[in-house]
Amino acid sequence: MKYIISFLSIFFFFACSKDDSAGSRTFIPDDLTVLSLTSIRGETVNAPAGDAGSPTSVNIIYIQGTVDSQSGLELTGLKVRVRVLGDNGTPLGISEDICTPAEIAPGGSCTFSTSVVLEGADYKTSQSIEITPGCDQGNGTLRLIPVTWPNS
Repeated sequence: MKYIISFLSIFFFFACSKDDSAGSRTFIPDDLTVLSLTSIRGETVNAPAGDAGSPTSVNIIYIQGTVDSQSGLELTGLKVRVRVLGDNGTPLGISEDICTPAEIAPGGSCTFSTSVVLEGADYKTSQSIEITPGCDQGNGTLRLIPVTWPNS
């Protein structure tokens, strides 16, 4: 009987200590990254005149891309926070938008499409775009993308 109990103890020890191939069960920021950008474009839009009388122009930067998860967790509330930066890292505009889908399975990915309105700055003065993916479980890895605009 003593040997049977020893054998069963060893058997259960090895059976319960298997490697879980689904990945970590703890959120790790490096597991959530911006995988690719499909589009970055800038535009100056003429806004209609309001009560003040004269029309104004607004500069907008549109960004689209994919967020990838290497996490072993289901992630919920997926979003991206985007900051457009000018000379010396001066913030020109910020936006936060929900990804599609907003929930992904372990190892999944989602897409985002966002626009950032630049207050009082031409979109061509932007030097870089900072994108931070996030979810209900935490923030992912920040990605800094330098931008250069063609002369027009």
